[in-house]
Amino acid sequence: MVPLPRAADLLRACAERGLRVVLATSAAEHEVAALRRALAADDVIDTVTCAADAQESKPAPDILVAALEQSGLAAERVVFVGDSVWDVAAAGELDIPCVGLTCGGTSRGELAGAGALAVYDDPAALLAALPDSPIAAA
Repeated sequence: MVPLPRAADLLRACAERGLRVVLATSAAEHEVAALRRALAADDVIDTVTCAADAQESKPAPDILVAALEQSGLAAERVVFVGDSVWDVAAAGELDIPCVGLTCGGTSRGELAGAGALAVYDDPAALLAALPDSPIAAA
């Protein structure tokens, strides 16, 4: 398993800005473990939630609710990054702003149409634009 280009760098850049890094994925626990090993960024990851933490999968917001509860963060202090319309919809259910990434196979138009505040190609593109992104405003 290989992480997306600059994904770990993006997480570290967020942490360096004083932001807490919380991963909320609908992947199974064993998949999350493999993803974390590949990403090699546990030093900056504060909280991780996965499918086991939610009753329903996205677009239901259950996994995001679990992430908020486990991290102690309030929805109004969070920006979610996702790569599907289901991610954008789940965030929208909780009034959490969402940044979309097209690297998951969902088009820019679909993500924007679902309500993503901004859309980037991948973590590397978001990292390059970080100072002007919705994350910088968090």
